[in-house]
Amino acid sequence: GDGAIDEFAKKISPQLGVTGALYFHPMLSVRAELLYEPKGGKFVNHDMSMNLNYISLPLYLKFNFTKDPEIYIYGGGYASYLITAKTKGTYEIIIGDDRIINSINEDISPNLNSFDAGVLGGLGIQGRFNRTFDLFLDFRYTQGFINLNNGTAEYRYNFNLEPFWPQQELDKPKNKGFMLTTGVIVYLVPR
Repeated sequence: GDGAIDEFAKKISPQLGVTGALYFHPMLSVRAELLYEPKGGKFVNHDMSMNLNYISLPLYLKFNFTKDPEIYIYGGGYASYLITAKTKGTYEIIIGDDRIINSINEDISPNLNSFDAGVLGGLGIQGRFNRTFDLFLDFRYTQGFINLNNGTAEYRYNFNLEPFWPQQELDKPKNKGFMLTTGVIVYLVPR
């Protein structure tokens, strides 16, 4: 949703967190997670990336089709808080016959909304390792609803240099992503 960011650029990074579940039925549960999630993207015309780090709280309903291994789908929502945001890399400016290459490592968090919220959906498989541990593999899509840009930057993402983004039309960028997650589920009461 932003002409400055390559919407197809991949940012591969780890996420880390914990999950809790409350079962209404052996096949139906509500789940909450607390996650550290790196997000961001690459700029279309420059060798730069935007790195956003969030603390996220997803809440969703999970339905299992089978018992062991569990094959499941889920859906719900999430809320996130931005803890850091930086733009790093190099960019080139051409003025007349001169090419100027500059490096950048800027904190852009003052120019971004610190709160994000959206929806999520996914599917996965979970198998029993022993009476206390399960292993899982999960595929998820998230779509944010909140415009990342808070409208305070004179130029997009803190580049206060007119030749960089001269009169750029600004869209409403939102977080979205595909996540492939693997992990271990620990049962506090052995099965």
